[in-house]
Amino acid sequence: MILKKEIRSAILSLWLLSAGGWLLHFRIHPISQNSSFYIPFIFGLFHILVTPWLLNFKKTVLAGYLATGLGVIIGTVTMAHFGLSHLPESVTFMHILFKTTLADILILLPKLIIAHGIFRHFYPAGLGRMFTPSWWAKHFAYISVIYGFGVFIWR
Repeated sequence: MILKKEIRSAILSLWLLSAGGWLLHFRIHPISQNSSFYIPFIFGLFHILVTPWLLNFKKTVLAGYLATGLGVIIGTVTMAHFGLSHLPESVTFMHILFKTTLADILILLPKLIIAHGIFRHFYPAGLGRMFTPSWWAKHFAYISVIYGFGVFIWR
């Protein structure tokens, strides 16, 4: 079941979002400036090269969906932390809208929605209580709390 005609455009959309986000991240955070920028660089390559391939097959669509979902959650949490830790002195609505990572997060979130559509193509009935919007919301909260706890400890 390779590249079914019905999901071809969804996988292309997911690939384009991944490639665009990776290039944007590489432009903003070049790896020549800080060695810690290698981590998102490598994960970005993974989401460009491996995840679309995983989402093509029924046997591996679950792994691709999980990788996409966890990447979206971790990317959202880390970008929100970065944006909140670099707030300007005078916080206004326009500053939050244009001077934080909110726009980057809004570009990242549709990846989960597209991956969910691809997953539902292979599993129309879903997998019970797993991988529903509330399941993802819970895991977003769990990872946010763990990340926040880590940031608090390492200060």
